[in-house]
Parts: sequence; C-alpha cells; structure tokens
Amino acid sequence: MESNSVTAFIGMYSLSSAKNDEQYNSLLSSCDCLLLYYLHIVLDISVLSNYVHLQKLELSNNRITDLSCVSHMPFLVILDVSHNEISDFFGFDPPKNLKEVNFSYNILTQMKDMSAYEALVKLELDHNRLKRIHGLEKCCKLTYLSVAHNTITSICSLDDVPLKDLNLDNNNRGNHLTSTEGLENLKRIHTLDLSVNRISSLAGLNNLHLLGSINLERNQKYLLFLIQHLTLLDQEKVTIEEKVLSINKYDPPLDVVAARDHMTQLMYQLMQPQHLYDTTLPSADAPYPMLVLTGPQGCGKREMAHRLCEDFEDFFAYGSVHTTREPYFGEVNGSDYHFVSEEEFELLGAFLQTVQYGGHKYGLSRDAIEDVAREGLACCVQMELEGVLSLKKSIFEPRYILLIPTIAENYKAMLRSRNLYTDAQIEAALSRIELYDNFNRERPGFFNNVIRCGTPNPELFRREPFSHHNLISISFLIMVALFIGDKQPHQAPAGITPLSDRRPGSGIKPVLPPIPPERKTPQVGSPLPSLSRRHRRHVQASTQG
Repeated sequence: MESNSVTAFIGMYSLSSAKNDEQYNSLLSSCDCLLLYYLHIVLDISVLSNYVHLQKLELSNNRITDLSCVSHMPFLVILDVSHNEISDFFGFDPPKNLKEVNFSYNILTQMKDMSAYEALVKLELDHNRLKRIHGLEKCCKLTYLSVAHNTITSICSLDDVPLKDLNLDNNNRGNHLTSTEGLENLKRIHTLDLSVNRISSLAGLNNLHLLGSINLERNQKYLLFLIQHLTLLDQEKVTIEEKVLSINKYDPPLDVVAARDHMTQLMYQLMQPQHLYDTTLPSADAPYPMLVLTGPQGCGKREMAHRLCEDFEDFFAYGSVHTTREPYFGEVNGSDYHFVSEEEFELLGAFLQTVQYGGHKYGLSRDAIEDVAREGLACCVQMELEGVLSLKKSIFEPRYILLIPTIAENYKAMLRSRNLYTDAQIEAALSRIELYDNFNRERPGFFNNVIRCGTPNPELFRREPFSHHNLISISFLIMVALFIGDKQPHQAPAGITPLSDRRPGSGIKPVLPPIPPERKTPQVGSPLPSLSRRHRRHVQASTQG
C-alpha cells in the first residue's frame, strides 16, 4: 500500500510543471528502481485507468490530447486539465459525481450536450476558441461558468441553469457579444462580467433582482459610438477625440476608409521594385490621362466604359479590375474583371486602391494602368465611390464622371430584369443612390461631370451606335479626359500642383486644364479623328522619352 502511494505521488509530480531542476533531481535520487519504472511510463496517462478510486485529478501544463482514461474513474469529483492541447469537449464517459472541471487554455472549438453531467457545479472554459454557449440546460446544479477570452457570439439554453457567477470577460481575444440576449432568465445570477465586448443593449437585466455586480469595462467606446451626445461616462468627461475614435472604429467615414486603404497600398508599393513607369510623362503639368466612371452597382458604368473603349479605340483602353467574386453569366475573365481567389487577391500586393463591397473585394492594380499606357492610350476604369476616394489620394489625377439614376423604380426594375442580383443586393444598390447624390451635393466640384438618367440607357447593353445626344456628351468626356493644355506657370491656380492634396474636404477644387481655342466640340458623325492623332503622338512621345 505504501509503495502504491509513493508511485502515485511520483506520477502526479511528473505530470505537473516542476519548478526547478533541483527538486526534480532530488526526487529521482530518492526513488528505487520500481518507482523509476513508473516515472518513465507515466507520460502515457492511460495508466491512470487503473486508479478507479481517484476523486481529484490534476493534469495541468502538459500536452495531453486524450482524456479517455477519465471514463474509468466513476468517483472523480474534481478535474483540472488546463494548459493542454485538448480539442474534444468532455471526451470521456461522465463520472457520476463530477463537480468541478477546468478546461482553460486548450483548443476547444465547440460545446456539446451536457445532460449527463447533472452534478456539475463549476466549469471553467477560459482561453479556448468557443463561439457559442449551449448544451448546459440540464446542468441543474451549475452555479459558476467562465468562458473568458473566447470568441463568443451567442448564448442560449441557460434559462434553467442556476448560475450565480458568469464570466464573459475577454481582454485581448475579442468576444463579439453585442447584447445581453440569452441572459434575461438567469434569476439567480449575482456576478456578471461583460468587459471588453461590444455591448449596446442591457435589455432584460432589470428583471435580474439578485444581480449585485456587473462589469462593463472597455465597452465604453462602443457606447460612445451609439450615444454621441454623452458628455460623462463612468463619471469621467468624454472628450471629442474619444467620440471620433469610436466612430472611426465602428462606422468609419468614407474618407477614413480610403485613407487606411491608401496607407496600406502605399506600404505594399514601397516593397515593390522601383522603376520608371509608362504613365510617367515628361511634363509635371501634364499628368497621364485617365477617365474614371463611378456610380451605384448596375448603373451602367462598366458597360459605358467598354463602349467608350470600343467606339473610341483611338483614345481609350479599358483597365480591368481584380475581384474575388464569382463571374456573372457572360462575363469574361481578363476583359470584364480579373477573377481571383481571396488568397490570390491578398498575395498580389500591387494595387492602387481596394474596396470591399457586397462581401467581395475589388482592386485596381498598377499593372492594369501601365498596360494601357504602354499602348499610347488613356486608361478608362470604373469603380465604386470608396475606390474613387482612395484613388484620389494617389499620384494619378483622373477625370471623374458620376453616373447616377434619378428614378429609383426604373433603376430597380432594370436590376431585376438582368437576373444577376439578389433582393439584398438590389436594396443595397438602391440605398447607395442617396449616398452618391448627397456626396455630390455636399462636395461641389469633386466630380468633373455628372450624368443623370432615369434608368441606365439600353444603348449601353446593345451593339447599336450612340444617339446624337449621347455622342455629344461622350465627346465632351473625351475632351475632359484627354485635352492636356500647354499651361504656363503663371496660369496654374494657386496652391495646385500635380502632387497637391486634393482630398475631399481639403478646400482645394480641382481645375481642368484649359482647352486650346483652336479645338472645338466635334459634331455628330465626326468622332474626333484629329484629337486621336494629337493624343497618340503626345502620349507615345512621352512614354518613349
């Protein structure tokens, strides 16, 4: 009996972390050969299956992955397997009297039905990878539950659980709880820790009459975002900077999103080999000509860009954008978009701007523009407003054209008729009409031209020539994009240089270069032939130089 007890002691010691080598060596020197034999094989914890009368088992700070031996311990009361590599939640037959379990610091990802663990009183699941709390509805004696430092998003089936202490604290991992839904029926709860989450509503907690302590630490930023008129929070004065930071974190303005994207893409560009690009022209006052069409989804900007590049091929070539979405019916890879996977998109690292829209990513690469410039043509691209704001911060100075539907019902009917978009996508596109309209109204001069239409023109989707009215409008677009006047130094507006800060709201209005007096708007049937030759000579000479 004495030998068995000493063996158990050595086994328990070897399974826990020795604090120093002297203690470990001292233990070895005091053991006989029989005890050393048990010490050698104890790392295989299956040997513990023979200890059927164990009531307390501590196996912390090891690399244990299997707990099947616990199935042979029907009298076990306390189990501590923290700081291991366990992925199977309660992967053993339930001991009848198991009351306290510690699974902290493991790799658990999912809970399971705990109906067989009716005696459980205390459960610790901190520092795992759990996303949902469930399966505890039959634990009629559970009074303490801790799931801190996980990624919890929902809580359910706790109505009949007599919890008194519930810890949902996160600190660094980022629990994503936004409300107290699922906690309103914890009638016996006394202590509740919801720190470091995104709690925006405490509805239901007013009926928890025994609740004496609640911790909402570091939820303040989200509360400031929700209630912008607050002046005091937790008895401390709220500063303007804190309110701005809360908005920038949870609902950043378009300018902030664009600035972050530009900063990211600029860092990637600095990591690329540097050389002289084809878009670099000899004169600083003559930037490379570009035309950017923007507007809500399905407004016809991509179709118009293609028609411009096809019908005026002496002036324009299309710059294809990369995207992570699947191609729609009829779309051609490399022509409409460059369709890539999420991983390929992230690894490219050669974009001028990127946008996330509708759950997919879109990005305009530098190569897309350089390929067009190499042909001696102006680049025509299309993008969403977020992309325009990001591109506006780059070294390029495109001409921006806004296409905006004016009759929402016609626009909605057109989107449905194309059979490409879901109802959610259509509603999102409709909601952005107001965004574009307000943006244009609040920032006059931001867009070089605005084309308003009751519905995207069917001519864009057919192979028919443009009408008289549209041809005149398109001729104007070409002049805006391609006429680079010979500005004299004294003609340059004050404060404007090729690298001027022309960001929205900067107070600097972009000024178009003057159109030479000998050039006039071409008439219908004469789509600017002389302009083509002039432009091609200008760009080709610059790229060769």
